[in-house]
Amino acid sequence: MYTRFIRKKCTLATPCDLHYYGLTQYLFFMNTPTYFLLLALCMLLATACDTTGELEPEPPEELFPAPVNERISELRYCCHDPFNEGQPAYGSGSYSLTEWHPDTAYTIRRMRQMNLQETGSGYTITGEQYHEMDPVDGDGRPVTYFTLSPTEHTIYFIVTNLFLSRESEGELRTYDLHTNTISPPLRDSTYNISSIRIREKPDGSLLKVYYSYCNPDTGLEAGYYRLSEAGPPDELLLAHANPNGPRETINGFDLSPDGTTLLYPIHHAFVPGHAYGGPPPELATLNLETGAKKILPVEFTLQQFLWARYHPGGDKIVVSNYPRNILGYTSVDVDSMYIVDLDDYSRRPLDTRTETYYYTPDVFPSWSPDGQFLIYGSAPMGRSDFSIGTYSIYTMDMRED
Repeated sequence: MYTRFIRKKCTLATPCDLHYYGLTQYLFFMNTPTYFLLLALCMLLATACDTTGELEPEPPEELFPAPVNERISELRYCCHDPFNEGQPAYGSGSYSLTEWHPDTAYTIRRMRQMNLQETGSGYTITGEQYHEMDPVDGDGRPVTYFTLSPTEHTIYFIVTNLFLSRESEGELRTYDLHTNTISPPLRDSTYNISSIRIREKPDGSLLKVYYSYCNPDTGLEAGYYRLSEAGPPDELLLAHANPNGPRETINGFDLSPDGTTLLYPIHHAFVPGHAYGGPPPELATLNLETGAKKILPVEFTLQQFLWARYHPGGDKIVVSNYPRNILGYTSVDVDSMYIVDLDDYSRRPLDTRTETYYYTPDVFPSWSPDGQFLIYGSAPMGRSDFSIGTYSIYTMDMRED
């Protein structure tokens, strides 16, 4: 969708003869002191390289001189609280993940419930409520993922050590919106859960599916499981190992609106030194009634990971194609967002950028209940150091599509 600029590429077969960005990506996954030491060494080597060969162009003064897409509106700014006077205790957050339900949206991180009102041209927030879910039990582990079960008036959420140890150890809990209470773990951290999706089936029952990164110590296999209301063991619907494990940030699978199909990403192993980390990802489906699997004939860019959400009508999906460390401090590759038509598998890119001066990390989109708007997180990006700013919430009007 956007041009990705490489600062310098040497023409000699030296240690510098690597794409600068790809190498820093590789180094990041080492421990922090080693990362900074080797990064400094890499930069020194880069300046010492013979660069008599042709250099790739630097970004122009104005990479994106065009205005932001007029269909985009800011719904919730990250860093202030318009509903409380003075300095609020919980007035700000990094809102990368949002779910939209009738007249209400929920977002993390921190968990806020936003009351929405349609304005004709879009939506505005008329009030907010903060829910004390982050951290859980005061142990400092962040809520990294959630989804709402509307008929139960309950939020299912994952607390994890992902940002502390790069290992998920995801623990599944619930939050009762009536009583404002957190449940004991439905599945503890030994289940290593990344995400969960819930659909109401035509007979009124609820289908609850989660993804586990596996646990060799307990014999738990990586894959997609149907959550049992009676307690474990849970039914393994599809054994599927992600070679990158928790480094994908969140497993962005989804369930079709009628609960008959599992839509899941296929990610490939990280390749050290590869400018984009390795081969492009793919999307696949599993028919939960017949067991038939299918890889969708859709090509994505060389970014590593996919997040997908069905349109309420079930005829198309929105896909976020994003790189590693999208919720970290820096990210050196460009994300993209697409609409994929499930009739002919055509792929249409979306201009989701929310700044005029540079590209922005735009992640984890989902649909409004009527399917007429998208909602997603977007953050500013530093032009010189590629630092990721704080995520705010934006909507995109899709009524002309």
